Amino acid sequence: MAKRPTKESTRKTFSDEQRLKLLVVDEDSEDLNYYAGVLRYLGYDVRSMNSYARAAALLGKECFDLVIVDQGSSDFEGRSVLTRAVEVDRHVPVLVLTRTVDADCCIDALDSGAHEYVQKPLTTAEVRELVADYLTSSPGMFSASHVYPIRQNAAGSGDEEAEPDFLRRAS
Repeated sequence: MAKRPTKESTRKTFSDEQRLKLLVVDEDSEDLNYYAGVLRYLGYDVRSMNSYARAAALLGKECFDLVIVDQGSSDFEGRSVLTRAVEVDRHVPVLVLTRTVDADCCIDALDSGAHEYVQKPLTTAEVRELVADYLTSSPGMFSASHVYPIRQNAAGSGDEEAEPDFLRRAS
């Protein structure tokens, strides 16, 4: 995993009633459904899109707390979403996911403002940890006294039978 240091954020804090809003973009419908489903299961408000162009156009019209975008092919089609997200709000973390690690795409993604470049597939526990790291580590982003609970039957807790079927997807 390639990771960029987190920068100071001046974003607002969230009240207890607000759910964190995530944008997930992937043209592979199976991956999109899996990652969006995992994030919804973990309690996030998820907007999923299967088009890089439509997702890039959406940024600026809606605000997101985290953007997760698939790299696409070695041509890095997800770059349009990354570039637009950074242009709209440089404090919103953008994570780039990929099935095939490409050193040039990794460097391009990090140089373009991505916070992390991660190889798929990710387990539910890995998704939970990765997203939680970015949503709770930005200073000033959230109230220090607010804790975002994780359900006891979430993947990685050892209770495999309590998980919905989509969380048991073989990668």
